Amino acid sequence: MSKTNMELYQITDAETEDYKRILKETGYTALHDKSEQTFNEWKLFQINIAVTGESGTGKSSFINSIRGLKADDPGAAKVSAVDTTIEPTAYDHPDNPKLRFWELPGVGTSNFTRDTYLEKVDLSRFDFVLLLSSSRFKENDIWLAKEIIRLKPNFNLFFVRTKIDDDLRSAQNSRRKIQTAEDRQALQQEIRDNARLNLQKGKILNANIYLIDNNDTTAFDFGSIFSKLIQKVSYLKRESMIMSLSGITNEVVQNKLAILKGRINSVSKTAAVAAVFANTDTNKYPAEIDVLLEECRFYCSQLGLNLESLQIFAKRIEIDFDEFLIKLPMQSYIYVDSEDTFAKYYQQFEKVEPKIWHSLPLIGNKGKVKAHQKQCAFLLKKFLDMCSKETHHMTMALEGS
Repeated sequence: MSKTNMELYQITDAETEDYKRILKETGYTALHDKSEQTFNEWKLFQINIAVTGESGTGKSSFINSIRGLKADDPGAAKVSAVDTTIEPTAYDHPDNPKLRFWELPGVGTSNFTRDTYLEKVDLSRFDFVLLLSSSRFKENDIWLAKEIIRLKPNFNLFFVRTKIDDDLRSAQNSRRKIQTAEDRQALQQEIRDNARLNLQKGKILNANIYLIDNNDTTAFDFGSIFSKLIQKVSYLKRESMIMSLSGITNEVVQNKLAILKGRINSVSKTAAVAAVFANTDTNKYPAEIDVLLEECRFYCSQLGLNLESLQIFAKRIEIDFDEFLIKLPMQSYIYVDSEDTFAKYYQQFEKVEPKIWHSLPLIGNKGKVKAHQKQCAFLLKKFLDMCSKETHHMTMALEGS
């Protein structure tokens, strides 16, 4: 078997005995649950992100988009031309309930005046505040920003200018010539400069300003917000942020790949123990296939390579899905489509060959576990490499569109 270009920490005899005990005493489900606790520690850290701004700035649409939802999806924030937010409302990320986005009422409403706003929303509980505006940042926006900076000089405060697509469309409608890419870039820079100048007049310097279209998370600065959230969140919460956000930018994707690669050691240990000790008398396939298939499906989900994500991506770049698959040959989603398909993929790899010493009562099974771990780690590494290449193809297609 070829070596993987990663360091494999082989399962120890003590770990083997511990996993074997769990498997014997409480069954495969308990072993799987133990593994899940190790794999998914990133889901334990609470992250709260506040989204505020005046009525009509697109707060609800932004919260839906950053969670990968549309307005008519279950759990989506209600989108309305009228501000319906009468109190801070929390929306959990569908892949991680610990990542929570809060829609806050704008400053100056009848229930949230300047005198009571800070006390009522309790900004101390948030890791970030995103202040949205669909035109210029107004008097109440600037007041709130200055108060946040006064109370927490190093707080993670982002200024988000929404509905940039409307600005570009309006500029196009006011002229006869078709906008060039240079024209669009110049207009975006003008909007950014005006926002910065407006904030500077309010004594707010060095502001983080992002231009976005809530309906297209691949356009303008939406991806930059994702990257900055990852950079600014505390170290302990960083993995949670990376694994929860969509892989929309190269930086996010590379961070995800690094974390997924780091899971291979733990996952391959569980799969190896299942391969040697799990009771498979009633199973169609070897026990390790369940573990490996679930992990490979997780790779596809995290990197936007499952069937649903690929269909959305093809629509985004305005290409027929069948044509998309021809131009960008995707295989990973096929291999994880079913247990049968994945089992055939698994059979492509060299199998652990029985050794004479494998039958020895004390060291035989432990040796088999180590051999199976190498085999399982090799498969996971090869599958993740495939996913990495496919995400690169998708990034290039997106840039080309």
